[in-house]
Amino acid sequence: MQLAKYCCPKCRASQWTIQPAFWRCDACGERFACARGIPKLYLEETLAPEDRNLRDRFYDGFVGAHYRYVMPFLALPARPLRLSWPDWIAYAVISALLLGLLAYLLDFIVVRRLAGATIWDGLVIALAAGVAIFFWRHRYLLYLFGLALPVKISLSLRKFKPDVSFADVHARAIASLSNADRALEILDVSTGNCAALYRHGWMSLNAQYTGVDLSEVMIFQGLDFMARQHVPMDFVLADAANLPFKSDCFDVVLNYGAINSMKDPQRALSEMSRVGKTGGLILFFDEQLYEGASAIERVYFHKVLSSHNVIHRCPIELMPTGLTHVEVHQVYEFYYICTAIKA
Repeated sequence: MQLAKYCCPKCRASQWTIQPAFWRCDACGERFACARGIPKLYLEETLAPEDRNLRDRFYDGFVGAHYRYVMPFLALPARPLRLSWPDWIAYAVISALLLGLLAYLLDFIVVRRLAGATIWDGLVIALAAGVAIFFWRHRYLLYLFGLALPVKISLSLRKFKPDVSFADVHARAIASLSNADRALEILDVSTGNCAALYRHGWMSLNAQYTGVDLSEVMIFQGLDFMARQHVPMDFVLADAANLPFKSDCFDVVLNYGAINSMKDPQRALSEMSRVGKTGGLILFFDEQLYEGASAIERVYFHKVLSSHNVIHRCPIELMPTGLTHVEVHQVYEFYYICTAIKA
């Protein structure tokens, strides 16, 4: 771990005493605890309440614990059938079970009028209550079960073709970096389980990797995943709106799927630009509805895919003035990718 790139999120100094259980800033005396050796370089009291709530209820909760299954499931209608057919089988099975449960309740309440209740009836009612509570807390999943099939049919009736594909954007960016005469510094903000960082070509570069996330549940998944892939990587628990790094540290700054959900995306983008080097690449990816979307696709987008977001499109007007060559591409029906160069 290169300590020179880190700075205290409270006083911005870069003088550290490192212990297994904590990091202490020698300039201001602030102590930052560690979780599994990962320093928590943020101040809990300065977090936006919305960001804290999203971390605690979404990423440190059910979604984070089952991220590798839940997030692809949410995008079920938009994914190619050759990749998503196991999830469609799960969707069909769960839908059948839910309909069976509903039919049982209707029979018990409407037809039998609660007569002759048994222990089995009590168990089914308790199960139904648990299912209802779960879907009340995760209403986006309830909408998904109602919308997935009609949205898939709607998407199949038209053929979306991007001007530039997701793969092409990455291929161009990586090609421009592949001839560097030194090891590059790559920062992945909101790195989560590191799947995006690992799978989209960045591993082909001669680089040193750093990952930042606010959620312990998510960053532990990233830590374990990269360890299994034998990829050395530094991890930091931090606030994207107050990155604990010196300015001009990274050749590439990435963010996959988090900008739209942040309370202050303008500040987060400013921070990504600040820690990037002059001439460095800024790239982020998130939800945005394509032009010509049908009514059912719009409902699905807002109630499922973008339900946890603060904004629902690329915030190009919030990007720092120091970024040039800004390009925004609608790479999928419901997703954009934006690239820029720090001047």
